[in-house]
Order: sequence, then structure tokens, then C-alpha cells
Amino acid sequence: MKFENRSVDKIPNTDTCINLKEDAYSKTPEKSDKKEESFSLKVSFSKNEEIVLKEPILKCRYLVALMGFLINFQINCYRLNTSISIVAMVNNTVVSTDLTNSSSVSCPSNIEDTETLSNHQSEGEFDWSPEIQGYILGSSFLGYVITQMPGGMMAEKVSAKLTIILGVFVSSVCHLVSPFASWSSSYFIIAVQFFRGIGRFLRRRIVRRHNNRRSLLLICLWWMRMAKSLYYIFGVIGIIFCFFLQFFLFESPNVHPRISETELKYILQNQELNLSGRSHKRPPIPWKKLLTSVPFYALTIAMTGQFWASTHFVSVHPTFLGTILHYPIQENGLFASVPFVLQTLFALAVSWFSDWLNRHDYVGVDKVRKGCNFIFCLGYSLSLLGIYFAGCDKSMSAPFSILAMSLVGLSFAGCMIAAIDMSPTFAGTIMGVSSIISSLSGFIMPILVGFLTNEEQTIEQWNKVFFISIGVVMVSGIIFSLFGSAEVQEWNYPVSEDKSCNGNSSTGKRVDDMLPNFENISTHL
Repeated sequence: MKFENRSVDKIPNTDTCINLKEDAYSKTPEKSDKKEESFSLKVSFSKNEEIVLKEPILKCRYLVALMGFLINFQINCYRLNTSISIVAMVNNTVVSTDLTNSSSVSCPSNIEDTETLSNHQSEGEFDWSPEIQGYILGSSFLGYVITQMPGGMMAEKVSAKLTIILGVFVSSVCHLVSPFASWSSSYFIIAVQFFRGIGRFLRRRIVRRHNNRRSLLLICLWWMRMAKSLYYIFGVIGIIFCFFLQFFLFESPNVHPRISETELKYILQNQELNLSGRSHKRPPIPWKKLLTSVPFYALTIAMTGQFWASTHFVSVHPTFLGTILHYPIQENGLFASVPFVLQTLFALAVSWFSDWLNRHDYVGVDKVRKGCNFIFCLGYSLSLLGIYFAGCDKSMSAPFSILAMSLVGLSFAGCMIAAIDMSPTFAGTIMGVSSIISSLSGFIMPILVGFLTNEEQTIEQWNKVFFISIGVVMVSGIIFSLFGSAEVQEWNYPVSEDKSCNGNSSTGKRVDDMLPNFENISTHL
């Protein structure tokens, strides 16, 4: 058997645990006359045998990660575009006259902004009430929630690649026809948003190594402004993107025509496959133990708080900026995009720092996850209190808004990654069930805001929204700190499984020396 033109006389027993040295990558001079890459991977086995594997510069798994990033970028742009554009599409002057309270807007506008504000209000074409706006913003989440399980089953039984492409295509078409639907009726646009949410139903994990940073790359995004034109632009881009997915995305690494033997071997090892390609039989899901696990419910509540915090600023806060603080649509779009850039930087920095703490055994995984999550909840809640005390002062309210959304990035090193720590074997199931429940907050919150502000679009009513968000987020953080866990649960292992062969120990500590250290070599490649 050969790997990158190097012969291997003997392959050890594949049922034994693989022992990969922590200093796996080293600069090794080639004895051959040919000039080859000087970086290699030494894989050591229990019988003192070594296989030297070449690591190519261009890796297919990075291209798959890029595809995942672009998918999430596209879908979340659809979501943000709807939240921002609805402020410009609604004629707030007409809506204000329909409300029972004549002083529906309590914050006075600046003199220099009066002309801009009046132009904005006259440009709005639709007289949707706050309640209708809430249903429009929340309907996509309802479609997302009810299709998670069918989408997962379709990916397993039919084709994961087909499911992804179909999801992107459905979302793109619905986004493209949204302006036409809005001209028809409010019920039609609600239906279109619902079907757009159906297209968000699958993300599949490829490699389990470097959980924090790779998960973040699939979540990070930036937002562009403009109103109706972006429906057409992103809708067309999404449809074109489906053709790229067809060409660059494959059902599994085994059928990828351009993957190297070295990379294929690495991916299969991290998918818990042995060297011969024979997959280990996955144990049945322990539903009884899972559904009676206190840490599982604590994780679900924590994720609900995270989703609630994100939904507040992504879906409903632009309406507060436009109708209460009178931000023009251009500035509204800016304040919707800047926090995501800072959130990305926060998330990457904290994830790197938490990995560093755990790698050097300064702090255990459990304390890191709980600490990051609680700091997010506390900082987010204090930021909302700052918005409350700022009142109509734009110069004070804007920084607190940016800070609150930026702090959400801390949760990606907290509760959002804890499922993999709790149960590497059943992490997908845990995330699936928890996401179904927690994603309901994206449906409930816009409708709740619409109900509270339907009669009175005042800052007093919006303060109620802020305090509700503070309560939900803080309660979720406290519960996860007290009852959550980032340690491997006993029901993760089958009775006969050797726990030492897993990427986590039974105490929750990562056994990093059992997987190759790709961080040292990545900086050179």
C-alpha cells in the first residue's frame, strides 16, 4: 500500500487506538532527487510503526468549509435584508394615524433629520401594522423549525448534497419573489417568508477537530445595505451559487474526485472510521437517558437565550432604530452591519483564548464554556439596560446596541459548542433537538414585539421589550451555569467502548495528543 509514492510494508491492526504525536508535523528533507513539499505528517501506531503522509497545500476540506461559510452568508443576508428593508417599506405616517395613541412616536427627531425622516415615511408603500410586521419577520423561523427533522432525514436517506442545494435554491427563489409578494398582500409575503425559512434546514459537520474556530467560520457574516434591489441581487446570486455547489460539493470525502489520499485519510479518521475504510457501527441514540439529562435541558435553555438575543438585534431592533430613534435607512443599515464584524472578532478571539486555556490545562472545558456564556449573558443584559437609560439619546443608545450584539460572539465559545463536549458521539442529535426548541424564539419574539407595540409605538412599550429580553437571557445564563455541563456524559459511550480511544476523556478534558496538531503547520501553508 502506498501513500504519496511512499511504500508501507505493514499496516497495524486497525482496531487499535491511533496514537498521533502532538508534534506531528515536522520539516523532513526529501532523499529523492525531486523537489517535493518539505512538510510531512508522521503517524505513529502502537507497534512503533510509522507512516509518513504528505499534506497538500490546497485542501478540499477548506473548500467545503468555504462553501458552508457562503451558504450561511447568503441565507443570513436574506434574513437581515428583510429586517432592514421592512423599515423602509412600511409607511410609518399611515401606520401612526391608525394607532389609538396619537403620540405614537415619543422621541423627537432632530431638525436636520426632519426632511430625511419625512421623505422616508412618504416613500413607504405599505401600511402594515406592527403586528403584521411581527408575523412577517417571524414566519421564516417557523418554517425553519418545522423542517429541521425532515431535512435531516432527507439528508441521511436521500442525499445531503441534494438537500443543501435544494435549501439554497428554495431560499433564493423566495427571496427573489418577495417584492412581488409584498405588492400582492401581507398574507402572501408571510407565506413567502415561511417557505424561505424552509430552505434553512441543513448544515452537516465534516471534521470534528478545531470545533470552536471552524464552527465560527460557518456562522460569521457581513451585511450589505439597500432595500428592494438586494432582494433581486441576492436572489439571483443564490440561484447561481447552486451551480457552484453542484460542482464543488460532494456527498462524502470518499467520492470526491480531487481529494488526496492524505487528506481523505485524515478526514476519515476524524469521522471515527478506521484505516481500512470500514466504519464503526454507531450505537443507537440513548433517547431515555438524553431526555432525562439535566445538562441537556440546561443547554437547550442556554441556546434559547442565545437565539433570543440574536433575534432581538437582527429582526426587531432595526424597527426600534427607525421608528423610535428616527435613524435614516442608511444609518440603520450601518448599525445592523457593524455589530456583526465586532461579533466575529469577539468570537474568534475568545474561541482562540478558550482553546489556549484548555490546551495548557489552566482551566477545564466546563469552566470555560460556562464562563464565556455567563459573561455574554451579563454583558448583553447590562448593554440593554444602557439602551433603556439612554432613552432618546442616540449618541448613548448606539454604542450600547453595538456592544450588546458584539457580546453575542462570546456564546460561540460557550453554550453553542457545548454539545460536542457533552457527547461527541451524539452531538448532532443534541444540537438538532436543542435547535428546534431554541429556534422558536425567532418566531415568538417578533410577534411579541408586534403585540406590545401594535397600539402604542412608544419608547415606553419598547422598554418592556428590553426588560423581557434581559430576563430571558439572564435566566438562561444562570441555569446553564448551575445545571449545564461541558463534560462528556456517561450515556455518550456504549458499555463496551474504551473511553480512552475517544477525543474526550470521561472527565471532560480533551485528549489533544491523540489527534495531529494542525495549528503548527497551518501558519506555514
